[in-house]
Amino acid sequence: MSTLAAVATLRATETGRAERLTTVRHTHLDDRPFVLVPLTLAGEACALLAALGGTDPERPTLLTVRQPRNRAERFRFVERLATLLLPYLDECRTSETETYTVGRGTDREERRRSLRAPQLLVPGGESIAYVRLLGRLTRLRAMEGPYAVDPSVPALGKWLTWFADRAEFPGSCLLQAMTRLLSAH
Repeated sequence: MSTLAAVATLRATETGRAERLTTVRHTHLDDRPFVLVPLTLAGEACALLAALGGTDPERPTLLTVRQPRNRAERFRFVERLATLLLPYLDECRTSETETYTVGRGTDREERRRSLRAPQLLVPGGESIAYVRLLGRLTRLRAMEGPYAVDPSVPALGKWLTWFADRAEFPGSCLLQAMTRLLSAH
């Protein structure tokens, strides 16, 4: 704990209200981020009990799993999560774009890029670790054969892995733990 944080804690204890550590928040929050609140089974890797998610704070969607140890039910849960998250990601990719040029001289090429990046908000650092684990578990699943999954499951796994990889970079606002944001502010 830094000296500033210790002083703020002492003042908060004395006054009975939280003390600000900074006056400016250096983290971008999107107007419509996707919020994901996972509830997992203790001691079982990647076994979800439930998740609350969505972009509308008034109408979040609750997804549940009756038997989290059942592998088929877990992947049906991930499929339902994909029906929530993948349309949001497509909306961000196609909402507003701009054209820019790459290269010099005769090798110039025009490309398009999106102006809005997707943002995934989770409760804490453990949820970031869970997003990483869920992405790793689902991104290489077979879509044919005895344990086939819906094509949306590997697509979601690739996106979750992408989010988790970007969360490690300082200043990245793609996957944010709200407890970290609040304690930094």
